[in-house]
Amino acid sequence: MTQKSGAALLKPIFGVRGDGRFQIESLMSLKLEPTPESNSQVFFEIYNNLVTAQPNYITTINTALGQSIVPIVALSADGATMKCLGTGFFISADGLLLTAAHVILDPIERQYGAPRKLSEGGWTFDELSLGVLIATNPILEGRGWAFQPILWASFLANETESPFPAGKSELKLTSDTAICRVRRGRDQIHQPLSMIQSGIRGVGLLPGKRAMCIGYSGMTDLQIDPKTRTIENPIPFKLHVSLGTVIEQFPDNGVKRDVRTPGACFSASLTLPPGMSGSPIFDDEMIYTHGVASSGLEDENGPTNFGYGSMIKYSLAIPIRFLNNMTLQEVLNSSSSGIVNLSIPDA
Repeated sequence: MTQKSGAALLKPIFGVRGDGRFQIESLMSLKLEPTPESNSQVFFEIYNNLVTAQPNYITTINTALGQSIVPIVALSADGATMKCLGTGFFISADGLLLTAAHVILDPIERQYGAPRKLSEGGWTFDELSLGVLIATNPILEGRGWAFQPILWASFLANETESPFPAGKSELKLTSDTAICRVRRGRDQIHQPLSMIQSGIRGVGLLPGKRAMCIGYSGMTDLQIDPKTRTIENPIPFKLHVSLGTVIEQFPDNGVKRDVRTPGACFSASLTLPPGMSGSPIFDDEMIYTHGVASSGLEDENGPTNFGYGSMIKYSLAIPIRFLNNMTLQEVLNSSSSGIVNLSIPDA
């Protein structure tokens, strides 16, 4: 891949109309550049510049991204310990979020937080709360993070419709993608990314085309003050960009099992170290998300520039029980949840 000095991302900013419905108030072109300390042009920490948008939006790049791309964490029952699991990203202003299924399943798979199976087939935890950390605006609110719990999680596969649906001995994922509902605080608007959808015309994830992943590399578990759920300085999470090219698609992987990532997926020359699982993967046009980061390969020197991502478009038609069996495509078409609608009418 040709060395590039960063990348640019088109990102919507959502607000609420007078009738209470969500609307896009502005579109921002975020220039994602390496920090001066970065020694790579293809995997780097993002330089945290100030950004503005009309009519009155001002923040930093890390906050503009950190209100859409969020760390997924497990908060202990006493509020004193926070375990960092991976990355997720909002796809609707009312709190729908995508991540990798294995990120959400980590407490069950590794048996911590006292997971307990419910009679209706789901799971709960007696000693932790799963949630996300949303960046606060340092210009208006002070620098930090706010915790919001995950209300439910559903795996985007026909066999896994309920939250946390199987224990370690039973789990057979058919996709490494999960959709979650995150609670909204009072007057809070979650800031979604654009998501691939029916009707989009573009290059998609064609082999040889650019791919870009944005997530939190190098996250560490935290000891925090149990009296507050806002994390103050120093900010322990650093957004990183991974740039590469799509290598191969595996749309029939759910049947053929060509590679280790469950379900329809693709490979790319992306560096995906721990913490990046569940991150959004954008295609060559750097406008909408096509994939969810699943796994990266490592050798004796650490992470390599090779990884796998789950393909979002194959999950759009799967009914979700917690959405009254609506599919993501139907939720998008309803225009009530604040999902970025980029559908293009037929010519």
